[in-house]
Amino acid sequence: MKKIVSGIYYVGVNDYETDLFEGLWPLPEGVSYNSYIVKGEKTAVIDTVKIHFVDEFLKKVEEVTPFEEIDYIILNHLEPDHSSSLVRLLEKTPNAKIYCSKKAQGMVESLYRITEKVHVVEEGETLNLGDRELVFYMDPLVHWPETMVTYDSREQVLFSCDAFGSYKALDVGIFDDEVNPDDYYEETIRYFSNIVAKYVKYVKKAMEKLSGLPIKIIAPAHGLIWRKDPGRIIKLYEDISERKANPSVVIIWGSMYGNTKQVVNHVVEGVKEAGVEVTVLDFSRHDLSYLLKESWKNKGIILGFPTYDGGPFLKTSYYLHLMKRKNLRDRIVGFFGSSMWSGRALKQAADDLRELDWEIVEPLLEFKGAPTEELLKHAKELGKTIAEKAKQ
Repeated sequence: MKKIVSGIYYVGVNDYETDLFEGLWPLPEGVSYNSYIVKGEKTAVIDTVKIHFVDEFLKKVEEVTPFEEIDYIILNHLEPDHSSSLVRLLEKTPNAKIYCSKKAQGMVESLYRITEKVHVVEEGETLNLGDRELVFYMDPLVHWPETMVTYDSREQVLFSCDAFGSYKALDVGIFDDEVNPDDYYEETIRYFSNIVAKYVKYVKKAMEKLSGLPIKIIAPAHGLIWRKDPGRIIKLYEDISERKANPSVVIIWGSMYGNTKQVVNHVVEGVKEAGVEVTVLDFSRHDLSYLLKESWKNKGIILGFPTYDGGPFLKTSYYLHLMKRKNLRDRIVGFFGSSMWSGRALKQAADDLRELDWEIVEPLLEFKGAPTEELLKHAKELGKTIAEKAKQ
């Protein structure tokens, strides 16, 4: 339990046990589930935590207030990492009433079989706690359709749910002025690209709607609470929602028997010769979570892979599918890769990415068997060309 400002407390928990967020995305540095208590003459709990940590959560809640004095449980979002401790909390809080959006009401029933003492809030509705008011704003599809945010108008605190969140547990401090925020930069982009990216147009709508609010503190459902510089996380989310990228290059390659692999270092040399930062990842050994994050982060992308079953290397096919599903647009991409009898894989991949308005840099460096010295020279030129374009 930690005090954020007068009358507002953090009662969240850290999770170092879950290895895959949503059963998909690796969590090597854990994740936090952030829950809050707002106390006035009345008391409200904002969101809960994943059920596996309910005992720790309830202990923290009780440090702030007796359970019988909790009047409201506000559910900004029904995804179970935020709501699955609800039933246990209700057992302790006989006087509490649930506040949630209209779409959330049905989810409360289907997930937890709760139908009583549920109040559906409307856009802009307020909840008077005595010496302060909470205001509710609908935030649909950031990233579920029932999501809303809660705003404390007195202290100007935005409880933003999944917006402005990140992976990485809060093991050193919970505030941006207790840690180096740069330590959360990569995991914020990865969280956004993995979880929120598909819904960027709704993220932009939400930020536009909330832009008129005076905000001193952003308190998300995962990751740092921004009290020193909330503008920093807002700016980062604005940039990645616009799909802005760094003037740098990521090379992602895969190889079955080493022929495509022989080309990688030559492409790297070309990128470095242009004076551009380069990251190298392996389709087979790096999780898609990180491939997606680096693709969101870098303007230039170079894909190297062999032909497999007459098409792109299977891990490359998964990557291409994810680019389309997450709707990543406006990147510069080049290709290289080995084939033996079918020469269609690079063209298939290029056609897929043209649909996303990616700039395809020709030629597509597809070669039979092992690369020739001439091919390796072209590979270096490809790296340099992509890097120069990324710099622009």
